[in-house]
Amino acid sequence: MQPNPDQGVKLTVDELLALRQQASVLDLASKYQVSSTLAGGYRSKFRGRGMDFDEVRLYQAGDDIRNIDWRVTARTGKAHTKLFKEERERPVFILVDQSPRLFFGSRHAFKSVMAARATALLVWACVNAGSRIGGVIFDDEDHIEHRPSGRRREALSFLRKVTERHNQVFERLINSNVSDNHQSLEKSLARLRRLAKPGSLIYLFSDFQNLTPDAIRHLSRLCRHNELQAYMLTDPLDYHLPPRGVYSVTDGSSINQFHTGSKAMSENYESHFQSHLQSLDTLFKQHKILFEQLSTTDDIKVVLAAANTPRLITP
Repeated sequence: MQPNPDQGVKLTVDELLALRQQASVLDLASKYQVSSTLAGGYRSKFRGRGMDFDEVRLYQAGDDIRNIDWRVTARTGKAHTKLFKEERERPVFILVDQSPRLFFGSRHAFKSVMAARATALLVWACVNAGSRIGGVIFDDEDHIEHRPSGRRREALSFLRKVTERHNQVFERLINSNVSDNHQSLEKSLARLRRLAKPGSLIYLFSDFQNLTPDAIRHLSRLCRHNELQAYMLTDPLDYHLPPRGVYSVTDGSSINQFHTGSKAMSENYESHFQSHLQSLDTLFKQHKILFEQLSTTDDIKVVLAAANTPRLITP
């Protein structure tokens, strides 16, 4: 089979469809205890009228008489009531950054492709668990909303939207028709706030370069009633400049050359990235948002599986 020269650069729906088998390692449905309103794959720690019988106890004032266990009551001579554990649904939302600056990668794939593949793995994990999945896809020009649904057809629609948006931005890059919209992340988070209901699990895939004060405000509001996981898309060249030499770089609209022989420039470059990384780490810890890096050299499913370890989520 001939290698695909566009692999890791452009996207196809078939590529994202093929990730469904790998999504089996992401057992998102059994790891969280949450509170919501619909039946689904997440076990609530609250008791009430639900799907699964829990236990019987003595009747207490205020208990619903419809839950009285008449057999136990007749046998003991004292009123007993049934308790249930509810199985509740927890919607999952994904914020997918497809900004032009993410169309870069020195190894296996562009950062933008890594974000799309991670999104596909999570979408299929949710389909496998019977959970609803929704999200927001954004770039320098526009935002696309996908309202939550648990149907396989809608999951496919979400992945088609990601693929189409990615390839449209890629074509604009080829034609030098891109911009750097500093409010794109901010606006997409605002849309996500309107879309996500309290108790949701939210994944963010971005480089978080344009994390404006308003964007931080939206993050703060989102994490009050939801669980957030932030994945910073990185590449080995973000940490260190390439070996000494002259290199050509482009932002999609112009091409420039730079020389990596300057020690001062290399140190300043590395310091700038580490400062950004540290500021993000501090910010996300402050808001109790799980923060991970997703490099173009990583095995995506391993990173996601490691991050989604069992934990108790309280309302």
